[in-house]
Amino acid sequence: MAKLIKYEMRKQRTSRMVILIGLLVGVIAYCLSILTGNINMTAVIIGLGVCAALLVFFYTGIESILVLNRDLKTKQSYMLWMLPKSIWEILGAKFISALLQMAIVYAAFCIAVGIGCLGAVIRFEGVQALADMFQRASEVFVRGGVNWTDLVWLAVYIFIAWSQVIMIGFLAVVMSRTILLRSRFAGFLSVILFFVIDFVIAFGSDLMYRLPWLADFAGSPRINIWDGIYYLVTAVILFLVSGVLADKKLSV
Repeated sequence: MAKLIKYEMRKQRTSRMVILIGLLVGVIAYCLSILTGNINMTAVIIGLGVCAALLVFFYTGIESILVLNRDLKTKQSYMLWMLPKSIWEILGAKFISALLQMAIVYAAFCIAVGIGCLGAVIRFEGVQALADMFQRASEVFVRGGVNWTDLVWLAVYIFIAWSQVIMIGFLAVVMSRTILLRSRFAGFLSVILFFVIDFVIAFGSDLMYRLPWLADFAGSPRINIWDGIYYLVTAVILFLVSGVLADKKLSV
């Protein structure tokens, strides 16, 4: 499994390096604009950074799905399914590498934002203001100003929800490549299938909250445990269906 994950990560290495190098250039340009006091340039860099972050997170999110589609579209698919590994290991490696890619990019942007904030505070308010900021932040965390349970649950929920999105994409691609093998319309079909499957899952969520014991949670603005359980179960089901289809239709 580790070798498969390494192999899948290598496929996304180019995009990862481009993103990280671009982010590094942006951080350097931002720091230079802060040091020189060029406020207009700083505003432009921040605006470009926000736009770039949105595009990068969107692309990184669907990159693993695009890689799977490319593998099934080209001759790489024959090599992929002829490996002395089970279908479940191959799909599992793709899923884990997708999460790792997203985590690396997200962590890099968080570090960049942190550097930008520290640089701005030091440049305009001084080191003492930075020390006071850290002191206030530590007091908030120590004295219970932050609800750790909500933060942990939010992180788990985002992980589960994003896992489901990846699984929807995997199933849509596998279905399209088995229905329209080597067809130029398979990519378009996978997009349609993605939204159809997503609609069915959302509809199932609405039906779940019509159950008598869950009716009180319907329309609640807060994330509750039933959402996480539902998305986790559907993600597992999607993974199993993808594996069964790939094993029957795509394995050599």
